[in-house]
Amino acid sequence: MKFEPSLHKLSNGLTVILDPMEAASTKVIVAFNTGSRDEKPKEYGITHFCEHMLCKGTKRFKTRNEIDDYIGDNSGVWNASTSDRNLQLYGRIYSDNADVLLDVFGDMLENSLFSEDAVEKEKTVILDELRRKQDNISNKIRDFVSNRIFGGKYPVYRTLGTEENIKSFTRKQLKMFLWRRLSSKNGLICVSGKISNQDALLKKIENRYSFLKPLDVSKNIEDVPYIPGGVHYSIKEDKNTRISILFPELWKYKEENLFQRMCIIRFEEWLRYNLYNALRQENGLVYGVDTFFFGPYMQVLNGFSTTSTPENLDKVVSLMAQTINKLYNTEHITSDFLNLYYNRAKLGDADFLESNERRASKLVSCYFDLGILYDYNSTLGMAQSMTVEDVIRNSRGYFSGPVSIITNGADYDVDLIKVWKENIGNLSDSKKPIITKDSKCR
Repeated sequence: MKFEPSLHKLSNGLTVILDPMEAASTKVIVAFNTGSRDEKPKEYGITHFCEHMLCKGTKRFKTRNEIDDYIGDNSGVWNASTSDRNLQLYGRIYSDNADVLLDVFGDMLENSLFSEDAVEKEKTVILDELRRKQDNISNKIRDFVSNRIFGGKYPVYRTLGTEENIKSFTRKQLKMFLWRRLSSKNGLICVSGKISNQDALLKKIENRYSFLKPLDVSKNIEDVPYIPGGVHYSIKEDKNTRISILFPELWKYKEENLFQRMCIIRFEEWLRYNLYNALRQENGLVYGVDTFFFGPYMQVLNGFSTTSTPENLDKVVSLMAQTINKLYNTEHITSDFLNLYYNRAKLGDADFLESNERRASKLVSCYFDLGILYDYNSTLGMAQSMTVEDVIRNSRGYFSGPVSIITNGADYDVDLIKVWKENIGNLSDSKKPIITKDSKCR
């Protein structure tokens, strides 16, 4: 299936991505590059609250049910979301009715009522959502670890806000905040699916979204500290302990680093594959090994995670360190493994190409994160051309940053950081290419 999206700028500065594909349905995303990271402490949760109010009714559709029924009658489904970086309205609909989603989303953005009564009622709903998140054990663990590793500078529940903030928001405050953040300059519309006439579709979008003004919207890129060390969240009733060994991200998510990041993915899979063999197949210590990442967008930690009984934790950590030392310094990734990984990835590539939901999501995230149109064919070309020497060279320094070991579950009485350092040995951080017998110079 072809992947030939196109990028367009409308007269008011709004960005549109059209992604034609052979499909009976169409995915529509109307997104704005603003989220909880752009909020001040007294505003934590306000973008998410605004998202809820956008869905509560307009002059045309008085309630959420009326919106649901209208879109449903046209063979579609829809929803909205808020993250630390984006506010989105999105939906999927029978392709002949794609205009319906574009029209309704435009109406919600332009004409939402934000009634006083609805604002007060929604406070109870959002507080319930916050409490449910706080009661979830996975979120409790993430919040505890985040406070220790990042000094409380990036709270896990930031997008939902605080109880105090949620109770304090007023209709005027919500509307003023939203209209300052929704701009044609930070807006993006993506349509993935059957597109019979691109020019006609662009004209419809331009007419419907002409109300968006080209406002300058500020960004808040915070300096989030990293405080390395060991962190344990005790769960007395657990019999096992989940352990993750993490290091600061080597290559930041930038356009110029895309190939290097692909090399890191291969490197991590090579390590995971061999760690699994060492820990499970050869020694029977764990069930499985996963790659793992943790942290906010601007301070990501990468590494490996597994689960063990408390009495075996020192064995697991020491064996992981010894295996990594061997793989990093001598038993490098092979071209056979690269070919195996590439062949296994083909099914995932097919799934991506055949899914308008995945295509649209990737196009939106890539444009917001990197400012570029995602190029699947270029990405595929990089994967095909990657050599052993590329992976080795671009993974040098992976373990150079300070290590953190985060655990949750059953308690234990061993210093895992000390065990790691005693067994990891010397990891050469030389940037000089290491040539192996099956390498090809790039």
